Amino acid sequence: MFWNRNRLSMLSAACAAALTIAGAGTSAQGQTLAVEQVASGVSGALFVTSPTGDFDRLFIVEQNSGLIRILRGGQVLPTPFLNVRSRLSVGGERGLLGLAFHPDYDNNGYFFINYTNTSGHTVVARYEVTANPDVADFNSEQIVLTINQPFSNHNGGNLQFSPVDGYLYIGMGDGGSANDPGNRAQNGMDLLGKMLRIDVDELPYTIPPDNPFVSNPNVRDEIWALGVRNPWRWSFDRANGDMYMGDVGQNVIEEVNYEPAGAGGRNYGWRCMEGLRCTGLTGCTCNAPELTLPIHTYDHSGGRCSITGGYVYRGPSMPLLQGTYFFADYCSRNIYSFRYDGQNLTEFQERTSQLGGGSIGSISSFGEDAAGEVYIVSLGGTVYRIVTKMKLSVTPLTEGQNTTLRVEGATPNGYVYFAYSLAGTGRTSVPPLNVVVALRNPILISRVRANGQGVATLTRRVPQGTSGRQVWFQAAELNETTNVVSDTVR
Repeated sequence: MFWNRNRLSMLSAACAAALTIAGAGTSAQGQTLAVEQVASGVSGALFVTSPTGDFDRLFIVEQNSGLIRILRGGQVLPTPFLNVRSRLSVGGERGLLGLAFHPDYDNNGYFFINYTNTSGHTVVARYEVTANPDVADFNSEQIVLTINQPFSNHNGGNLQFSPVDGYLYIGMGDGGSANDPGNRAQNGMDLLGKMLRIDVDELPYTIPPDNPFVSNPNVRDEIWALGVRNPWRWSFDRANGDMYMGDVGQNVIEEVNYEPAGAGGRNYGWRCMEGLRCTGLTGCTCNAPELTLPIHTYDHSGGRCSITGGYVYRGPSMPLLQGTYFFADYCSRNIYSFRYDGQNLTEFQERTSQLGGGSIGSISSFGEDAAGEVYIVSLGGTVYRIVTKMKLSVTPLTEGQNTTLRVEGATPNGYVYFAYSLAGTGRTSVPPLNVVVALRNPILISRVRANGQGVATLTRRVPQGTSGRQVWFQAAELNETTNVVSDTVR
């Protein structure tokens, strides 16, 4: 039989400990990672995302071509989802800069983009999908918001819906040039240098009644937070709505800002502060108690120059990474990760050697699919998914027939331990993200010696009476684990 509890007694306690791998709170520092290329030849790839519940497609934003492409089944579809090149000014930091699907996209077909128009100004617009789910309606554009840009750089461009309140958040740079010459980031009547929060269920938009400055005559109602320089890439933790913001520095310091869900009204200190450094510029008082300081900073040594903010990993396939935040530097190609619990930053780790060894250039963004898996996007036209060094694959499960488990990337000639966990009936898709999908009380199937190429395979028969039940699989060495794979018995 495929699952045989008697085998547990045949393995040592140390072997069992190797597979006691369960979910959130477990250290990720022992997890060796790799990258898997999922798309290439995508001109000016800037960002990737997927609508909620859409586990089959990944949408790729191209900055200068103005295209949104669809990756499905390992292939980029030849017909773009949307082409807005005619509406753009491009070059440098301009172009098509952001994409966000409405939380109810499956029903209303609405999505929002951020781009610089032919006059060089920021436009946030709503579009609608056609009857063909792979093609959007170019003529459906409804302008939500236009913000004049005094210079060509620091446009921000990222926009996302909060998983907690459902409102649209928009990251706006300070308008460009150097040192924010107009002191826009601290000017409450200017939308530049801010995080904005609006309700787009009625166009062009309305102001959420609990926005933090609605009763302040000196601050625009749309403003959620002040004092940012260029929040090029920022994201929400889908598990709790906390915000992680990579704010690009001037010429000395890069920073990661953190904001608990719902904690609007903050001032992140630019232009009088760059990271933890006083700039000597006016606009606010350096280190004043009302300023919110970053949770992590780094300088420009080693060729570093511009932070690319990322995502907190919440996917189902790598449970040891739950709660781990990834980010990178655009110039040096360094990739980092850490955990943050709202007070303490732990498990800081450079991941460059694992994730491409510095071969991924011009990291323009990270991205997240519908399941919560995290991607790295290269402006050179390539998209990668973060995966485990040891990768597990399982052939489809059919009651009464054999299935084969295969691990690649194991230690050559070392032992690999296979285990599974069996669920009840009725679970036919990715489980809810608040459910720990790591193996709980795993049942060890067997241990197998990997061959000289680090490949280990195991074939077992799926027992009768299991149709409709979902099974999670994982394998491990003593210090490494694979991804989690699940399937429903047919």
